[in-house]
Order: sequence, then C-alpha cells, then structure tokens
Amino acid sequence: MSDLAVSTHPIADTKVLQGQNIAAKVRARTGRHSVLLPCLCLVLVLSIIFYIWTRVEVVKLGYEISSALREKEAAIIAHNELKLEIATLCSAQQVERRAREKMGMNLPRKEQLIIIK
Repeated sequence: MSDLAVSTHPIADTKVLQGQNIAAKVRARTGRHSVLLPCLCLVLVLSIIFYIWTRVEVVKLGYEISSALREKEAAIIAHNELKLEIATLCSAQQVERRAREKMGMNLPRKEQLIIIK
C-alpha cells in the first residue's frame, strides 16, 4: 500500500497520518527557509552597505583633517610673521626712523625745549 492511500485498516491509517505529518513538517521547514534566506540576504546587503558607508566617512574625515592641518600651518606662519613685524615696529630705532621718514619729524631744537622743574 502507498503512504497516502486511504485504508480502513488501523495500521494503514497510522501510515497515512504519518505521511501527512511528514508532509506538513516538510512544508513548515520549507516555509521557514523561504523566509530565512531573504532575511539573511537583506542583513548581508545592509551590512555591506554600512561597511562601505563607514569607509567613505573615514576617507572624507581624513580629507577634512588634512585640510584643517594645512589651515593651521598657514595660520601659524601668519602669526609668526605678525609677531616679527610687531617686534620690528616696537624697536626704538624703527620708531625714530619711521617718524623722520614718513612723518617728517626731527629732534627738537634748543629753543623748542621747555624744562619743567
């Protein structure tokens, strides 16, 4: 007799029920796999996308850091040049030279001096 044949014999009925149970179990397992495989594929694709996104962000931040370091170096150079200019402008000889050349100032004559006691 076949596993799926209908019979009035009690042992044959048990075989039919067992055959139906096996078919139901196979369908249940197949159903789980049909949902599980796409879910696993989706998780894999999302993981790959996340990995690529993080790598792109790391590269982008690397470029930003490099740009910021270049700006910092330029600012340090400009700062040092300005400090040197301040030091040059504050020296007494430079002040006197600029006063004579640019403003036409001279040392006062004796009659222009007023001594206060």
